[in-house]
Amino acid sequence: MFAPIFFAGRLTEWNLLRLTIETGILFCAVASLGYIFNDWIDQERDAYHPDKCKRPIPTDRLTLRDLLLLVALLGSITVLLSIGFAANTGLIICIFSYLALTTIYSLGVKNIEGLEIFMVACFFVLRVMAGGLATGIPVSDWLFLTVFFLALLITLAKRKSELVVLHKDAHNHRQSLAHYSPAYLNHFLWITGGISILTYGLYAIGNKNNIIYSIIPATYGIARFLLLVDNGKGGDPILTLVKDPHLILTVLIFLGFICYHIYS
Repeated sequence: MFAPIFFAGRLTEWNLLRLTIETGILFCAVASLGYIFNDWIDQERDAYHPDKCKRPIPTDRLTLRDLLLLVALLGSITVLLSIGFAANTGLIICIFSYLALTTIYSLGVKNIEGLEIFMVACFFVLRVMAGGLATGIPVSDWLFLTVFFLALLITLAKRKSELVVLHKDAHNHRQSLAHYSPAYLNHFLWITGGISILTYGLYAIGNKNNIIYSIIPATYGIARFLLLVDNGKGGDPILTLVKDPHLILTVLIFLGFICYHIYS
């Protein structure tokens, strides 16, 4: 969501930052509606997953009344913020396309091997596009592709983790996992990781702020993530990041380098 304004060097412009934050809140509300719907449908399948089985819906910590109240609250936030962006037709289309696609995904696409991975990656791309549409900052072709392939990389890592952790119960948790093998996911992971490095490198070369050398920490970060995935980690990208000192330091160096060259 913040990628367009950050890489454009306009993160310090309050009006654009405010629009991005408001769009982020709107997307959080829409995404939460999608997650609730998906968890409600998947509550029986989630019982097979060691972590997802502890979520509020599978454990019945949320009653139907609680869920309806939560949906009503999130729906109200979505409607109110959408009214505020009513003049921005492109953004409204992007947001409701996201909502429609997440619904379609939950209703059946998630069971279609291959396609479900690409659709999840598209959800990340729509968030970045929304950030650009909200602020009027164009998202470059190479940044678009970088986000897409990084999202694909993260999704593949999640699928591999599910396959490894769940073993024979993998297909009971997610139907599409019955069609994947560790070898297939490994090959796809390395290909996607390589393309992510390539597309970011081309974006960095074309950027006017001389950020080409940021490709070094970016490459190391992706290589480190792939190593962790190969060692059975990476199922939760955020948890993987905060638990690995190498990745934390790499991200800080990368962001520091970008900030120095764009904002100094």
